[in-house]
Amino acid sequence: MANIVLKNITKRFGQVTAVDNFNLEIEDGSFATLLGPSGCGKTTTLRMIAGLEDPTEGEIWVGDQCVFSSERGEYVPPGKRKMGLVFQSYALWPHLTVFDNIAFGLTIAKRPASEVKSRTIAIAKVLQIGDLLERYPSELSGGQQQRVAIARVLVMEPEVLLLDEPLSNLDSKLRMDMRAELKRLHLETGSTIIYVTHDQLEALTMSSHVAVMDKGILQQWAPPMSIYSEPANIFTADFIGNPRINLIDGVLVKSGEAWEIVAGELRLPFVSQTGTTSVREQKVTLGLRAEDLFLSREPGPDLFEGTVYSVLPAGSEWYIKIQLGEEVLTATIYSDMNLKIDEPIWVGVFKDKIKCFDQEDKLL
Repeated sequence: MANIVLKNITKRFGQVTAVDNFNLEIEDGSFATLLGPSGCGKTTTLRMIAGLEDPTEGEIWVGDQCVFSSERGEYVPPGKRKMGLVFQSYALWPHLTVFDNIAFGLTIAKRPASEVKSRTIAIAKVLQIGDLLERYPSELSGGQQQRVAIARVLVMEPEVLLLDEPLSNLDSKLRMDMRAELKRLHLETGSTIIYVTHDQLEALTMSSHVAVMDKGILQQWAPPMSIYSEPANIFTADFIGNPRINLIDGVLVKSGEAWEIVAGELRLPFVSQTGTTSVREQKVTLGLRAEDLFLSREPGPDLFEGTVYSVLPAGSEWYIKIQLGEEVLTATIYSDMNLKIDEPIWVGVFKDKIKCFDQEDKLL
């Protein structure tokens, strides 16, 4: 097991830069997720780590071994990087049983038959497919096929497991079940996992660290809940979270000895994390997540009057759209207030949840 380090990695396809000066260190035993919209460079980054794509510039290290360096001309082929890759399509051999699919790599490596059998049965037991070893892929559900694909990689005991959107072909219920399975698998095996997805829920629920990417550039690298509560910039704040964060143009102004954010009808306190000496009056963007708002039918101190624009029930929670001046904000509530469209409503903000971004879209 070893750390994986990417140093100044750039990948160009002709005039298109897919990954731009990417720097990242993934610690041994991490569950690291590369997260971003389609075309952001996350799969290209994974393929460069695996050795299936060569970076245009930069270095990739696995532990103390440099597996690629554009400057020194070093290159270690994929088969010698001790990594296992699971693709979005499971690519199982249809004419082989589950046992033979899992054991395929061991058989090719000419391991003793007793070792092939014991290791195959052991990894099948870990992934809870021990009773499926005599079946063929066509006789399996999507979730079972996905476990077989992972077992086929894990039986080779790779130091790093690379997963490229392996759950995207499954239905929503099975995806939830498989998230739990993958998280438990990571805990039981201790393997380093690098996971590619555009699904923020997968990233938040499974990862120890998340790398948010956009247009080939690393936007933020942090534990998932740190990214959710302290997004580095507007892109990360807007990409992470459902419903989307409320973003309102405003200004940061001095009010006596304190600072305030004035955004539309809202006037909220601003507390600098770095001290007031670095704060100045400027245009800003106020960020408020839906659950950071609370609603009242009665006026009160620090509440702002609006009207109910729409009510969207979602089972255990309700999404309330509120017209506040020229802005329409989304609030999440967790009990039915029996609100009606166009009735007056008062909105409050949890002060410790306020996010404020400067003109360069960075978190102040």
